[in-house]
Amino acid sequence: MHELLAEIFRYLRGVWRYRWIALALAWVVAIGGWIFVSSIPNEYRASARLFVDTQSVLRPLLQGLTVQPDFAERVSLMSKVLLSRPNLEKAIRMSDFELGIKNDDEKENLIALLNNKIRISGDRNAPIYTISFEYLDPDSATRLVQALVSIFIEEALAGDQTATTTARDFLDEEIADYEKRLRESELRLADFKRDNAGMLPGETGYYATLEQARDALKDANLSLEEATKRRDRLREEIEAENDRADASGGTSIDQNVTDPRITEMQEKLDNLLLRFTERHPDVIELKRLITDLKRRSAANLSGPENRQPAAQVQAATVYGNLRILLNEAEAQVASLQARVNDYETRVSELTEKIDSIPKIEAELTQLTREYNTIASQHSKLLERRESARLSTEVEKSTEGVKFRVIDPPHASNQPSAPNRLLLAAAALIVAIGSGAVAALAIDLLRPIYDDRHLLYLATGLPVLGVVTLVQNAKQRRHQRILWIPFFLLSLGLAIGTIIVGSGLPARFLA
Repeated sequence: MHELLAEIFRYLRGVWRYRWIALALAWVVAIGGWIFVSSIPNEYRASARLFVDTQSVLRPLLQGLTVQPDFAERVSLMSKVLLSRPNLEKAIRMSDFELGIKNDDEKENLIALLNNKIRISGDRNAPIYTISFEYLDPDSATRLVQALVSIFIEEALAGDQTATTTARDFLDEEIADYEKRLRESELRLADFKRDNAGMLPGETGYYATLEQARDALKDANLSLEEATKRRDRLREEIEAENDRADASGGTSIDQNVTDPRITEMQEKLDNLLLRFTERHPDVIELKRLITDLKRRSAANLSGPENRQPAAQVQAATVYGNLRILLNEAEAQVASLQARVNDYETRVSELTEKIDSIPKIEAELTQLTREYNTIASQHSKLLERRESARLSTEVEKSTEGVKFRVIDPPHASNQPSAPNRLLLAAAALIVAIGSGAVAALAIDLLRPIYDDRHLLYLATGLPVLGVVTLVQNAKQRRHQRILWIPFFLLSLGLAIGTIIVGSGLPARFLA
């Protein structure tokens, strides 16, 4: 660390030793830099501020009914595309910049200049946008900023209308296409149902329908078997009554009690019971008539000429009841047999179609799913179009975006660029650095050892002693006098920097 500091101090002493050369070179470089800084033309900044109001009273009220565009996002995007080539060319025409363009190269250079010099700043949370431009002529800069403001407002509003029109046209095209597809799907589904009438499965499906038919056939067979056994048992009882009557030596019970009117009324009663309950007025009345007829028939049989034993009359009554029950049982058996036949036919048909029905069911499911999908999308598109129409009406009745120019385009009389003070200070630093580097280079080429340790390090020989220069009073006075021009010249560098930084020389050059 000590050796490093010693080396640094040695370089500093070397630069100080040749300070006059360093000062002279610094003046040469500084003067050249000041001339360059003074020759840079002044630029004037023109700017404008806009306030973008994207709030609307109707927007919260129509939430969910209309499409709510993000106006803030739209304006923010417009501020980014404002510097596109078509917009810049339009701004050049509107601000008369094209009058000075002679060829395509100049036009390209001007567009590149505008890209570099135009600045657009804004905050989404606080919708205030600032458009600024720096140019040599303040009036031209003001005209260009005015053109940019006009383009900004025009494009933001026109972009909204264009987007709405494009969306509406797109929805109309899609709805027309879906209506065509929906009609085609409806025709395919109707043709399929017409071609496969009687073979389409129910809501429960083919296999469920077949299983239900088999279960119903099984129940019907069981009921038929029960009804058949009941009928056979009644027949056996009637035959037993006939046998007992024959054995008693009387006439056949059937001959004694059979009355055509009773049989006819009994058949009517059976038919009514198939449709109505026991409490129906017609059923009650018919039963009363049958009872009266049976009573009169029994009275006739009990007359002097037809009087029979009480046992024979009782047997005839039992026989009549059995005949009635038998008729009911036979009607029930016939009904159940018809039901069994119907279920057997249905099961047989479903079994024969076991290969074709699933294919029909699958194709019907696919056609129905396709139709439902198209119908659902068509309905959604209709809702979107109605929402877009309502949104368009809302935007026609109220302004979607309101622009207000807070500060109109204007340019200051004071130049905004270049920053001459900063450039002059940079030139001064470069000048001082150039002088210091030159002095250090001379010291390195012509080294002078003013320290015995450095001499020892450079030669490797032991230093036995050091002779110090001793100046008399006249020499010291002369040395102090030389300090005056050095500091004056050094102070002149700082003063020159301030003068050049103030722009005074540039006014004379202009």
